[in-house]
Amino acid sequence: MEAAWRSLRGRQPGAPLYRILWWHFLHFIFYCWILPCYRFRAWGYRNVPSKGPVLLVSNHQSYLDPIIVGLGSHHRQFFAIARSTLFRHPVFEWFIRSLNAIPVERGTADMGAMRRCIDVLNEGQALLIMPEGTRTLDGTTQPFAPGTMLIVKRAKPKVVPVAVEGAFAAWPKGRGLKLTGRIGVMYGEAIPAEKLMAMGADAALAMLRDEVEKMRLQLAEQMKPRREVVGDDE
Repeated sequence: MEAAWRSLRGRQPGAPLYRILWWHFLHFIFYCWILPCYRFRAWGYRNVPSKGPVLLVSNHQSYLDPIIVGLGSHHRQFFAIARSTLFRHPVFEWFIRSLNAIPVERGTADMGAMRRCIDVLNEGQALLIMPEGTRTLDGTTQPFAPGTMLIVKRAKPKVVPVAVEGAFAAWPKGRGLKLTGRIGVMYGEAIPAEKLMAMGADAALAMLRDEVEKMRLQLAEQMKPRREVVGDDE
């Protein structure tokens, strides 16, 4: 019992119990929706460390992405960056803040948001970022913004590349949500911050982007419907 309690509290270190349970409640609600409607599957979720600072670096296909990443890494609750315009409506602001959203002014060097991200990691939390900065227009992974490596340099977390596939088809930018489809998420092996820092910022960002795109393509292949091969009777 004591081990289970420590495991529960470790999913969001230092957070009040009600916030941890609130996350679990919404996890259950979203799971009941996403699993049957989008035949959701997750690969490699054990690659997400169960403790210590973790930076989840994901591609950005749709508004569904944070939900998808959270459903796969259910053993580790995280904070996430969200554009500041999403905080304009009081009710929605309360909702996303209750799920640890951090507002950021998109298109600017928002040092306040950057410091908050670093503080979160220094507290031993997990943080989700989507370095493309905005949703993809074609489903592929776009170049990563340089702010990612500043966070890595200052907080020195383990970095886990994450790929989401199918969310673009379900909810492409500028279009409505489709109620059915197929969505998957894959978590790569955790990369020590020191390894990325030794590569240099540009090379590290390119490597992370390439790894996420490689996993996305792998997901797309794995999620293809399997067709039975019918032999020729003649």
